[in-house]
Amino acid sequence: MLRSAVLAAGLCLISTAGYCADEKTSGAFVGEGIYSPTTGCKKLKDIESGKATPNIATYPLTLTQEGTRSWEGGCKFESIRETSANTFETKMQCSEGAEEYEETVTFTRLDADRIKVASDGEALVYERCKGLKGTVE
Repeated sequence: MLRSAVLAAGLCLISTAGYCADEKTSGAFVGEGIYSPTTGCKKLKDIESGKATPNIATYPLTLTQEGTRSWEGGCKFESIRETSANTFETKMQCSEGAEEYEETVTFTRLDADRIKVASDGEALVYERCKGLKGTVE
C-alpha cells in the first residue's frame, strides 16, 4: 500500500500533464482578495465587523483564486484555459447542498477591480472588495 502511494506520488511529479488529483488549481488570473457582485462587498464588511451574522440571506456570492462560494455551496477550479486576452474558460467542480456537478464558467477581466463571470447564458460582474481584513471566507 505504501509502495503504491509512493509510486503514484512519483508518477505525479514526473507527469507531463502536470496535474495530480490532490493538486489544487489556482485561478491566479483572479488576483488577490475577495470579489463579490454589487452589494456583496458591503455584506461582507457587515459580517466581518459583526453588524450581520452570516446566513443564507446575508452571505453574498464570492470569488477568490480558489473559486466561487455561496452560503449553500461553491465551485473550485479544475482546469483553466485562456481563450483570448483577459478571458478564461474554466471547468469547475461544484457542490450545492448534497448535489455535486461540473460546470463550465467563463471569466472576463474587465479592469483591475472587476471580473465578469458567465455560465449557462447568465452573467454577473464581480468587483474587488476593498477594506476587508480577510476574516471573512
